[in-house]
Amino acid sequence: MAESYNELKKLAAEYYMKNHVPERIEEILNNMFFENPRDIYGRLSEFFENYALSPVLSDVHGSVVYSSNGTPAVKCSLLAIVKNKDKFLASSYLALDNEMLQVQGQVYQDNESPPTVEEIADKTCVNINAEIAPKIKGIPLLNQAEIDKALSDWMNEMENAVSSSTDVSENNNPRTPTPSSGKKKKVPSGKVKGGKAPEKPIPPKEPAQPRLKGCSSISATSLVTLKASSVFLAQPPFLHLHRSMSGCEGKEEIRLPTPVISIITGGKSSPGKLNIFKNIFAISRPGLPVNESVGNLVKVYQAVERSLAAKSSVGVVTAPGGGLQPVYDKPEQPLDVVLEAIQTAGFTPGQDIYVGIETDATNAFDYDKGKYEISNSLFKSADELVELYRDLLARYPAVIMLIDPIRKEDKEQWPKLCDVISEKCFVIGGSSIYGPLHSLNQNQLCARRSSGVAIATGSRVTCSDLYRIVQDVRANGDVTILLSPPADASDDIYTDVGVGLGVDFVSFGAPSRGENVDRLNRFVEIEEILKQRDVMTVSPQKSFNFPLIKPPPAPLSDEEGDVILNPPDQKTKKK
Repeated sequence: MAESYNELKKLAAEYYMKNHVPERIEEILNNMFFENPRDIYGRLSEFFENYALSPVLSDVHGSVVYSSNGTPAVKCSLLAIVKNKDKFLASSYLALDNEMLQVQGQVYQDNESPPTVEEIADKTCVNINAEIAPKIKGIPLLNQAEIDKALSDWMNEMENAVSSSTDVSENNNPRTPTPSSGKKKKVPSGKVKGGKAPEKPIPPKEPAQPRLKGCSSISATSLVTLKASSVFLAQPPFLHLHRSMSGCEGKEEIRLPTPVISIITGGKSSPGKLNIFKNIFAISRPGLPVNESVGNLVKVYQAVERSLAAKSSVGVVTAPGGGLQPVYDKPEQPLDVVLEAIQTAGFTPGQDIYVGIETDATNAFDYDKGKYEISNSLFKSADELVELYRDLLARYPAVIMLIDPIRKEDKEQWPKLCDVISEKCFVIGGSSIYGPLHSLNQNQLCARRSSGVAIATGSRVTCSDLYRIVQDVRANGDVTILLSPPADASDDIYTDVGVGLGVDFVSFGAPSRGENVDRLNRFVEIEEILKQRDVMTVSPQKSFNFPLIKPPPAPLSDEEGDVILNPPDQKTKKK
C-alpha cells in the first residue's frame, strides 16, 4: 500500500509539474498578498482563466423562426466546449430574402418550380443540423477564418456534386432535336431600306448561377460563430471581427461608416405607376459624430412622413422594411418630396444630407419590348435610361449614389453611364451586377469598373468573404455599402458587421421598425464604446470624393470574368 501511495504521489507531482501548476499557484498567491483583493477567489479565477484552453466548437443547431414581415427565417445557436463542459454561447437570426432572390432568378425545368421560403427555411436547418455541425465540430471557436473556410469548402463540394449529377442526367437523357422548319430564311444584311440601321439585339437575361437550396446555412453559421467568439472573449463583435480578420491587436484603427437610412420604398411590385425606383434613402454628411448623423437622418424621415400624412386622407402606407410607400407616377415626384423634407427639417440638401437611389432596373425590364418600363406604359431603352439618369442628376445634384442602375446584361451602357455621372455620383453594383458575392474577385471588379460594391449578409456569404471583398474594393480606391435586407430578423449583429468590416456606408432600413431602430441605437453605442476603450477611429472625410470612371478604349474580351490588363483610366476629383 505504501509503495502504491508513493507511486501515485510521484505521478501526481509529475503531472502538475508538467502543466506548471505549482509555479503558477506560487505566482498568484504572492501577487495577491500585496494586491489584497476584496474577492480572493474571483481574483484566482481571473488569473487561471488566462491559462484555460481556447474553446472548440461542440455543436450548432438551426431552427425555424420568423422575420420582421412574418416569413420564415432561421435561428442558429452555437455551443462550444469551455472549461471541459458544453456551453451555449450565442444565437443569431437570419432572414432568407437574399437566397429567395437568387432561386427566383434561376432557370427551372417544365415540371419544376422555385422553392418556397418555407422549403428553404427547412432545408437550411437540415443543412446546419445534419451536415455543418459534424463538419466544424472540434475547430477552435476563435478561428473565424478556418471555420468560414470549412463552411465554404463543404458548400463547394455539395454544389459540385449536384452539378456533376445534373451533367450525367443530361448525357443519359439527351434532348430531342428541334425539328427543321424547312429551308432557312436568308439572314438580313445590315442595310435597311431608307438607310436606317437596324436596332441592336437586346442582350438576353443571363441565368442566375445555380445555388444549392438552403445555402443560407453558411451565412447563418458564420454569423453565429462571430457572435459566440465575442461572447467568450467579452469583446464587442465589431472589435473581434476587425481583429480576427485584420490580425491587428492593441492600438488598432476602426473605420466608422457613414450611416444611411431608407425613406421611400417603391419598385415594380409597389403600388402606383413608378417602377424604376426601389428605394430612396438619405445619406448623412461625412465627418459628423454618429449620434448627430443618426439624429439628423431620423428628422428627415419624420419630415417626409408628416408631409405625406398631410396630403393623404387614408394615412401613410409603409413597406415591409419600414420605408414609406406613397403612390407616384414620375421619378421626379419622390425626389421632390425628400428634398423638401430635408429643408423642412432644417438642413441643406447636398451639404448636410444627401440622397441615394437603389433602382429596380432588373425587374422593371420588359423582355417583350426590350426596354425598361420606367412607369406604366413609359418605356425607355438602355441608352435612353442612361440619359434619364444624366438628366435627373443634373436637376438633383443632392443625389450622390445610384445602386444597380441598369441590368447586368447591358454591358455596353454601364461604362457609358459611369462616364457621364461618376464625376458627381457613386455608381454602385451589387450581386445583380457582379453575381454571387462569395466568388467576387479582382478580375470581375476590373472588368466591370464602378464606384463601389453593395454587399449584404445572407445566402452562402461568410464574414471572411465580406472582409475580402471590402479589402479588394478599397484597393481599387472604391467604396462599399452594407445593405440592409428587405426583411430581416431582429439581430443587431448587422451593425457590428458593418463597423468590423470597415465599410464606407451602412444602410439600416427605415427608422420605423424595431430591428432597424435597434441597429441605429447600436451604432450610437459602438461610438461610445470606442471612446471608452480609447480605440482610434479613422475620421471620415469632410466631403465625398467621386472617382471619374472613363470607359476602356476597347474591351479585350466578352467574358465578364476575364482579366483586363488595361483598366479604365481614373482621375480622382474632389467635390
